[in-house]
Amino acid sequence: MVTDHGPVDAPLDAAQRFTVYRVRFQLVNDADTDATLAPVLEFMGGTADWTALPMVDPEHGKPFYGASDDGRVFNARRTTIAAGDLSLAQATDPLAKPVPGGASAGLNLVAVDLPAHSFTELEFAVRATGDAKWGAQYRFRLVDGSTQLPGVEAELTMGAKPALDLSPGQRKGTPVDDPVPLYKLDPSVASTDLSTATSPGSGRTATYALARPVAANATQDSPHVSYGLASDTCASCHAAHDAQGLSLLRQPDPQSSICFTCHDGTGASSDVQSDWSSSSIPANDPTTSAWYSHPATSASNHQSALDNEFGGTLNRHSACADCHQPHLADATRPVNSVGGWSASGAIAGASGVSVVNGAAGTAPAYTLRTTSTFEYELCFKCHSGFTELSAQDPAHPSRWALDKGIELNPANISYHPVEAAGKNKTNAMALSLAGTSPYKLWVFAINDTIRCVNCHGDSTAASVVPKPAADATLADHSSPNRGILIAPYLDRGLKPRAPYAAQDFALCYVCHAEAPMVDDSGDVRTDTNFSWHGYHLSSISGNGLGGTSIDVPGAGPGNATCAECHFRIHGSALAVNGQVPATGLVNFAPNVQTMRGVLKFVPATPTSMGTCTLTCHGKAHQAYGYDYPPTP
Repeated sequence: MVTDHGPVDAPLDAAQRFTVYRVRFQLVNDADTDATLAPVLEFMGGTADWTALPMVDPEHGKPFYGASDDGRVFNARRTTIAAGDLSLAQATDPLAKPVPGGASAGLNLVAVDLPAHSFTELEFAVRATGDAKWGAQYRFRLVDGSTQLPGVEAELTMGAKPALDLSPGQRKGTPVDDPVPLYKLDPSVASTDLSTATSPGSGRTATYALARPVAANATQDSPHVSYGLASDTCASCHAAHDAQGLSLLRQPDPQSSICFTCHDGTGASSDVQSDWSSSSIPANDPTTSAWYSHPATSASNHQSALDNEFGGTLNRHSACADCHQPHLADATRPVNSVGGWSASGAIAGASGVSVVNGAAGTAPAYTLRTTSTFEYELCFKCHSGFTELSAQDPAHPSRWALDKGIELNPANISYHPVEAAGKNKTNAMALSLAGTSPYKLWVFAINDTIRCVNCHGDSTAASVVPKPAADATLADHSSPNRGILIAPYLDRGLKPRAPYAAQDFALCYVCHAEAPMVDDSGDVRTDTNFSWHGYHLSSISGNGLGGTSIDVPGAGPGNATCAECHFRIHGSALAVNGQVPATGLVNFAPNVQTMRGVLKFVPATPTSMGTCTLTCHGKAHQAYGYDYPPTP
């Protein structure tokens, strides 16, 4: 039903655009046990199927959004509805007792705990936008996950299009080719109470508050979250009459154009534009799947960060709003948990894809969420089977875009610990993580999870002093290292006949100790489960044959690389050449060949050595045994 606008459960007629309506639903738990729900408001109508109500801001093409209902002050919030203020005094369950409910303004999800035999109400403030079609009928419902909650759907019919009513002296306007020049910040006065804006070539000036004075050593207030009648900060991004982009943005597409008016080092403390304009960042090459930056500066068919425009489609754009919701972003740090790192304030409010994992090596069930709970959910929106991944070139498995939802599934036999702690709990792994290296950034423990940006992030992090904390802001906008890696990593090429170089494996050394990798003695060590790491990396040079492409069978003229034994570094579930997924992230690269038709790794047990059967760098391994019994 729509409260304050008609009888209970009666449709609302003649609704108007830009008007806030309160939609309220009754929830009843008639069971003998308590229930926990996470209801989301959905709507349908016009040409759209059921879709989640956008929150905070109107979205292009969406006729409604979760709005602030506090007059002209933007005040996104959730409040409690006292049990005595429920609109309905009884429920269909005669045993049910009323409990407090919740009202949401500007937001969508409202978590609800319903005791056995109880009822409550949820209310949402909904505003009709300019995309609400005159005379069209719309319906609203509550869903918990993908399941519709039983009960009455709210119905709303838009009124007829109002007639144009011009005041005396007014005339119908005509289109113009040249928009009014946009105002640009004057960086020379950006730190004062008021920033002066000048329209180039027009001779006109205007002043508006973009920053307030701050105390020494204090963090400057963000213009994205300073609202109210006394603030003009909305005008720094939006123009009511001469907007050139979607959502009344002052700048035309791509979205980065408006972001860079401040985040170019002149109007904000962070120079984000240089992440794309730096001469150190190579150009992306889609033909070889060589990516050095998220293509946020390219024109795209972007619709909305909350639209399901990635689900099941090959859509590789990445506009700024795909990862950042500017009206909700803040400086909150992410938190390490057993289920992964929480979403940081930098991506607060950005949509993501959650997973329900199944058996090892299988694709999880994907669900688009309007807000990412975990940081990796934001990445899954583009880098998982939720979307359509790029076609796989049979000749180059090293270039394949793989389903990260499958690779990182905690049910797999081995994986990097993004969604859950890893399975290698040995003392050797603990010492490896605690050890040193020339590229060491963080010290994780065997029960920790890690962030995607610990590997795919700002490459300048390694050069700053002090080193960034594990929960620091590590923007994965761009990197001089292919794959937007935080440090160099030799993964597609093989070593020529050249000595060991730590830089080739710097990405591994961000977390792991280098010491076992430079010890070529083969002696058993406490800080590795494989005593021959160093020998392979530094002492087999000259034995190999063939070229230096890891995708070519038999290639490998020099020392080994990490990627030859750990080819799929996210997880071993999608190993190539029909290999059985193994522990320790062992899955051999395409250049590693069979030995008499067998390509196999057998891990060590407390009573037996591990073995390898394969041909690599011209050397046949016939069940070679390696004395590295696991240490508890």
